[in-house]
Amino acid sequence: MKSKLNSICSIKTGYSFRGQPVASEDGNLYILQAKDINTFGEINYQKCVKISTVYIKHIPLLSQGEIVLTARGSFKAALFESDKPFLTSNALFVLEVNSRHCYNKYLALWLNSPACRKQLEKIALTSNTISTLPRNALDNIIIDLPSIDIQREIVKTYVLNNKYFKLQQEIYNLRKMQLENLMKGEMI
Repeated sequence: MKSKLNSICSIKTGYSFRGQPVASEDGNLYILQAKDINTFGEINYQKCVKISTVYIKHIPLLSQGEIVLTARGSFKAALFESDKPFLTSNALFVLEVNSRHCYNKYLALWLNSPACRKQLEKIALTSNTISTLPRNALDNIIIDLPSIDIQREIVKTYVLNNKYFKLQQEIYNLRKMQLENLMKGEMI
């Protein structure tokens, strides 16, 4: 089954700050920015900046299970899973799945897929080498929607594959360090 993005989720833009958000140790919430999402579609919550909301009137907080999609540069999506209070910058779109036919983890994964990336690149506006997604163009992105069971299986397989890749990378790094130490005449 195929479906338009706007028929399975609501899409809103992040908060538009006047100027650069200022980090504050005494802040009462965190700001999620595009740079906090890696290529695996994971959010590095530890790198997120804490800010004060004294001057922010309406605070659109993220909810667990919402998906964030970068609006500029290389497009990446991630599932928001923190229980801490977070706000997004306007460099991110926030998608809330409102369909019983779509699993939110699957949608986040699909938004990072080559098939979706091609669609995003077609609708992106490019100026000065930075691509930007227009909000209204996201509505017509076509999503491949297999059954919920297959969506869950795809997500499970992806997670296992991702863990395997990271373990392989860790093994490679440890062997490289071991080889460098042996070449220096050191034993581990």
